[in-house]
Amino acid sequence: MRVSELMTPEVFTCTDRSMLAEAVKLMWEHDIGLVPVVSADKGELVGVVTDRDACVCAFFQGKPLWEIPVASAVSTRTVTCRPDVEVDEAEEIMSEFQVHRLPVVDAAGKLVGVISLNDLARRAAGEADEEFEEEVALTLGAISHPRDSTAQAR
Repeated sequence: MRVSELMTPEVFTCTDRSMLAEAVKLMWEHDIGLVPVVSADKGELVGVVTDRDACVCAFFQGKPLWEIPVASAVSTRTVTCRPDVEVDEAEEIMSEFQVHRLPVVDAAGKLVGVISLNDLARRAAGEADEEFEEEVALTLGAISHPRDSTAQAR
């Protein structure tokens, strides 16, 4: 099964020129925990901002969200995958980098979707495929494992 079959293709984004309030508003309105950040100039994925990133950034800057550029909170060391890769490869990336959500980009670096642990879990719950269910459980276990404090990617 390919990532394109499971990913969410309609993704809410903000640009690298946005304020953090815009990203947080998208998270609140659409019940999501990650907003991909795209270049205002080229439309390419430049990073992601999570709900955790936004909270920590706002706390340490001590400013309102509408005064903080999203660039202050964005994770630029973002791992991605392509839509044509097998789902197990996406699971391996998610496990290795301990991420719940993986932006999906085309060959030009343009965002075409996001595949999340939720996508995997919904598929596993809807199928009678024990092997897939086990793979999803192993991915969740790897993501949930306490992080190495020296880890670089989020």
